[in-house]
Amino acid sequence: MALCLYEQKTDSIKKMIESKMYHHFLFEHIESPEIDEDRILMLLIAMEETRIPVERYEQQVISAMLVQIALDIHDKVAHQQKTLTERQLSVLAGDYFSGLYYQTLAEIEDSDLIRTLANAIKLINEHKISIYRLEAANLDSFMAGFKQIVITVIDKFCRHFKTTRHIHLFVEHLYLKKLLAEMESFNSGHYSILFEGLKHFSLPQKKSIPLSNLSQRDLHALKEICSSYIAQSKTVLLEESLRVSGLPDIFLGRIKELTNNYKRLAT
Repeated sequence: MALCLYEQKTDSIKKMIESKMYHHFLFEHIESPEIDEDRILMLLIAMEETRIPVERYEQQVISAMLVQIALDIHDKVAHQQKTLTERQLSVLAGDYFSGLYYQTLAEIEDSDLIRTLANAIKLINEHKISIYRLEAANLDSFMAGFKQIVITVIDKFCRHFKTTRHIHLFVEHLYLKKLLAEMESFNSGHYSILFEGLKHFSLPQKKSIPLSNLSQRDLHALKEICSSYIAQSKTVLLEESLRVSGLPDIFLGRIKELTNNYKRLAT
């Protein structure tokens, strides 16, 4: 599929998702959910390796995206300051979009993918519980669980269809993108469960002190630790991009764009 066709297909899928999940009442009271075009692109690249008819795999891609959107909305409820009504409606929206994935796959009678995505949701929620409770044995274990929350949907989806040629590249791209987003969010003064974990495991003597009350020295130390994980992920991503073959130019462009964001954040 040529570059412009991937762009057109990604935009087409995004519009179908927006149309499917639009609910007049909900969107009058909560902000419209973000749809990650990188994820759509990855799913499309993966499905190009199959012989599944386009009309069918479009619905499968849409379903995986609806699951991810629902999970992301539930995360935002936990992290953002909202009124009780806004929180309740956000939870309702997450549940609504999650139900849409089931309905979409039921319409094409794909019970196998329903089970795969349901299992992905279960695993992600288990990791979230562990992350929010800071139950990991150490920092590396915490970061591994954090990564699983980010990558599990696309990982399970690709493995379900046995389209794993680019899977390591995909998951590392998503992980680096999330790390950069968390760093940028924290730099802007927003709450970050990632930095909460970094504080818990790296500054155990400061566990009871809110992130906002840490000294500049401690905050700098946490940012340095996060930067080390970002640099490690960037190295893995670039090495993987050189190792694989047949990757569409459009995705190579997304990798370059992401690593440029890394340079901007590091300066």
